[in-house]
Amino acid sequence: MNKEDIISEGYLEAYIAEELNKSDRDEVERFIEQDPDVRKAYLELQKTLEHLSFSYGLPVDEAVKQHLMESPEVKSNISRDHISVDSGTQAWKFLMAASVVITLTSVLAAFYFFNKWQSTDARLSELTAQNLELAENFHSVNEELDDIREDLAVLVSPEFSRIILNGTENSPKAKVVIYWNSEYEEVYLNSANLAQLPKSQQYQLWALIDGKPVDAGVFDAYGGTFQVMKNIARADAFAVTVEEAGGSESPTLETMQVYGEAKT
Repeated sequence: MNKEDIISEGYLEAYIAEELNKSDRDEVERFIEQDPDVRKAYLELQKTLEHLSFSYGLPVDEAVKQHLMESPEVKSNISRDHISVDSGTQAWKFLMAASVVITLTSVLAAFYFFNKWQSTDARLSELTAQNLELAENFHSVNEELDDIREDLAVLVSPEFSRIILNGTENSPKAKVVIYWNSEYEEVYLNSANLAQLPKSQQYQLWALIDGKPVDAGVFDAYGGTFQVMKNIARADAFAVTVEEAGGSESPTLETMQVYGEAKT
C-alpha cells in the first residue's frame, strides 16, 4: 500500500467507515500522521462528508421518534403534566445525531463502492486492451506462419526447378535463387545477398528466350525472403539488371548483377 493507493483507491473512505481490517487501518493511520498529502486528503474528505451529511440528512421516521420518546431515559425526564423542555431538546439532538450517522454511513458506502467500481473498470479496460493486442499479434504470427508454409512448400516441391544465378563482374559475390515451375509458369525469387539500392532504382528479372530478354518483374532486395515474379512459361536463362524504379522495357546489360542458365 502506498500514498497513491490510499488517496485514490478508497482506503480513506473505508477507514472513516471503519471497514478496514486492523493491518490496513494501522497503515492508513500511519500515513495520515506522517504524510502531509494523505492527511490533507483525509481532512478534506471529512469536511466533504460532514457537509453532505447536513445537506442531505435523512428525516427520522415518526415511529422512531415515538420509540425514543417512550424510552426509560426520556420518560424519566417527563413529568405527569408536561414534558421537560430539556428532555425534549436532548431527544431532538439524539434524533438529529441518528439522522447524521445514517446519512454519513450511506455516503461513505457510496464513496467506497464507487472507488472500487472505478478501479475495477480501469483494470477491465486494461485487460481488454491487452487481449486485443494479443489477438492482433496472434493474427500477425499466423499470417507469417502461412507465408513460411507456402515458401517451404515451394522449396520441397519436386515440381519446381531450383536455378542459381551467380554474380557477374559487376557484383562477383551477388547471388539469386530462382524457383520455377514451367508447367504452371510460376516464378519465385530469393534475392539472397543482393545489395540495397537507392529509392530511384530497382532490380529487374529477365527471362532469356531464344536470346531475347522478357520482363519477369521488378523487385527490391530483401535478404532471405521469397518474392513472386511474373509468370514465365519457358526460358533458356535468367538474369538480373539494375534499372530505374518501375523497370525498363529492355535490360541495361552493363548493370547485369547475376546470370544463370535454366534447367527444366
